[in-house]
Amino acid sequence: MKKRVALLLGAATMMAVALTGCGGGKSSDSGSASNGGDAGTTTADGGSSEAHKDTLVIGTDADINNLDLQSQQDQINNIVLKNTHQTLVFFNNGSQGDERFGPCLATSWEQEDDTHIKMNLRDDVHFNDDDETPMTAEDVKFTLDMAMDNMVASVLKGYVGTTILDDYTIEIETESYNNEFIQSLSSVPLSIQSKKAYESGMDDPYYIGTGPYKFDEWVEGEYCRLKKVDDYWGNDLPADDNLAPGVVDTIEFKPYIEASSRVMALQAGEIDVCVNPPINELQYLEDDDNITVYEQTGTRLFYFAFNVEKEPWNNQKLRQAVACAIDRNAVLEAAVYGKGTLQKTILNRGLWGFYDDMEGFDYNVDRAKELMAEAGYPDGGITTTLTYASGTPYEQIATVIQANLADIGITVTLEPMETATLKSTCVDGKQELFLWRWNEDSKVDFVYRDLFYTGSGSNYHHFSDPKVDELTDLVATEKDADQRLADAKELQEYLVDQCPQVPLYIANLVVAYNKNLKGTYFYGGGNHDWRHAYVAE
Repeated sequence: MKKRVALLLGAATMMAVALTGCGGGKSSDSGSASNGGDAGTTTADGGSSEAHKDTLVIGTDADINNLDLQSQQDQINNIVLKNTHQTLVFFNNGSQGDERFGPCLATSWEQEDDTHIKMNLRDDVHFNDDDETPMTAEDVKFTLDMAMDNMVASVLKGYVGTTILDDYTIEIETESYNNEFIQSLSSVPLSIQSKKAYESGMDDPYYIGTGPYKFDEWVEGEYCRLKKVDDYWGNDLPADDNLAPGVVDTIEFKPYIEASSRVMALQAGEIDVCVNPPINELQYLEDDDNITVYEQTGTRLFYFAFNVEKEPWNNQKLRQAVACAIDRNAVLEAAVYGKGTLQKTILNRGLWGFYDDMEGFDYNVDRAKELMAEAGYPDGGITTTLTYASGTPYEQIATVIQANLADIGITVTLEPMETATLKSTCVDGKQELFLWRWNEDSKVDFVYRDLFYTGSGSNYHHFSDPKVDELTDLVATEKDADQRLADAKELQEYLVDQCPQVPLYIANLVVAYNKNLKGTYFYGGGNHDWRHAYVAE
């Protein structure tokens, strides 16, 4: 039986939906971005100067699983939530100048000393409830303090507390200086929420936001519908402002887990956007005069990894041998028909400090066999299991790697499973070898610390190294720009040599959509912004 929840805000009572979040990799409100198609011209009230459809329908490759901002970190949820909620800081990816992070609900900020940040807030914002309740410093403090008791606490690492200086000025205290603390405040799960809504005792107060859209209805597995806010606080903002009102009256997100179903829905006009169309069907879409196929360099890294607590994968030389045995070109071709970029480093492309010029471990079976001998396995004789999420592209990747490792005497049993099961398996350390992906494009700490730091909940490698921890902390806190960059380079070189994972490829971003779609902003990792998109008629 499907769960249905009517998301009618204000005095209405909302049914609670208890769903468990799942997904591979962290999703922050960030990405390598590009305008997909002509942005068009919009009027100050958020309407388009040309006729357009009232509804925008987006076919997604994953189902929404949790809309409680601070109890989830999944990309599909954040894509929806960024329409209904707003953050203190906005990640603009350099689209508005040299700075990649700009004002949002905070108009400006100042690092007063190593541990104190003063922020000035907008004084014209109100929540989308029946009373148009003003957003003040009380709501900001409430939101940040609440985050420390939720699963997103790691996003605010180092946060001590917030002092309210007046209704629209706050001072944030941190344990120590951190180069990326301000970037943290751009994460969708840290969108500002209404203290009044929580204190009212209403069901699901997290549905109340300040964004240009608000929730209407969510039917699990079928759609999530958002409605444009008529009395949006930013209705008078110019159309080219990040906080400008929406264009279409309704945005619907419809999951089509089967890729071919998304393609058919797009060609039939049932959806306006097909996210992540299957690469082997692009030709049919490119030949359709009513459809545009958009492609750009992506930021999502797919990788092969070891649980280094499991023997024999606690052997560094053996891990390096496996790295040399994997034909990454064959993996790229099998997984995405070559639509991606190979790399050696563990860091996502586009992030500060990206360095990919180390020697690394290119495909070389002879070198792999030499390393096998150095590791104490001259004749191979290893039997192991490779665990991964069912479906594409993991099935294709796993099959190639299984054949590659057989060439050096390693017999691999393939074990596909549901993503949620895989995630819990990796957290518990029950896996031996595994496939995963990671998307991060604003904060390097969300790669170094989340994936490799001792004790991190996302450290599925169960890897622990004092040097890695030390360098991770230095990259986060070093004020000298040149020294910080040197530390980042050293950390990447060291992690590649330690080889807890084998980076495979960065997948290209591919989106197919109605040829008349305008006003889009695409992120290389998939965290697209649909607030100002519309289909012209």
